[in-house]
Amino acid sequence: MCRGKNICTELGTDTNAWSKESPLPKPEWMNNEVDLFISAVEAFIAGNKNLCLEVISQIRSDEITDWYIEHGQMSGRHRKLQLNITPPETIDISLRDPIRSPAKIQQKVFERDAYHCRYCGGKLISQEFLRSFIKSLNSPLFSRGETNLSTHGIIHITWPVADHVIPWNKGGRTSLDNLVSSCAPCNYGKDGYTIEQLGITDPFERSAKNSSWDGFHNIPY
Repeated sequence: MCRGKNICTELGTDTNAWSKESPLPKPEWMNNEVDLFISAVEAFIAGNKNLCLEVISQIRSDEITDWYIEHGQMSGRHRKLQLNITPPETIDISLRDPIRSPAKIQQKVFERDAYHCRYCGGKLISQEFLRSFIKSLNSPLFSRGETNLSTHGIIHITWPVADHVIPWNKGGRTSLDNLVSSCAPCNYGKDGYTIEQLGITDPFERSAKNSSWDGFHNIPY
């Protein structure tokens, strides 16, 4: 249990061993679980709901959720505490971008980044598709609840967020040149910290994924 503590067992104390791209990369087995979920969706689209539910029941949802709560969400705090880099001052609200929410342009961000997290590289799935799929599947095996514990683990690690690389309260703009696609663990891990505070490089220094993956965005539902 790392929540509330100053050291994360997943991150460790050797700062030289930390990822330079993500606050805390997901374990590789989670990427395999995402691919398993994709195969379940493909079965559902093909009209085989029973197979879809059988595959979903095999996904290690509880383990994903536990990692997300205990490690993924808290990784930025742990990195910040150990690196102890003085953050830039928060700028006066009158000087900040008047548009804070990226909602109006986030779809352009997700498509530009081929529905991959620009920090850890993990696959992301369209918000609209996930909402529609949950409704169409209509099963307690896959739902987005009101709490972390009542939300399926796959949703925790594939829900896309348009993340401000330079935090909004530090002067970052809500624009395509300051927003990147992020999975929820990287987004929550990065929190309101700067990339310098976390010891990670600017994601814009790395090319977006060259991939045909579209996050099921173009599936008609």
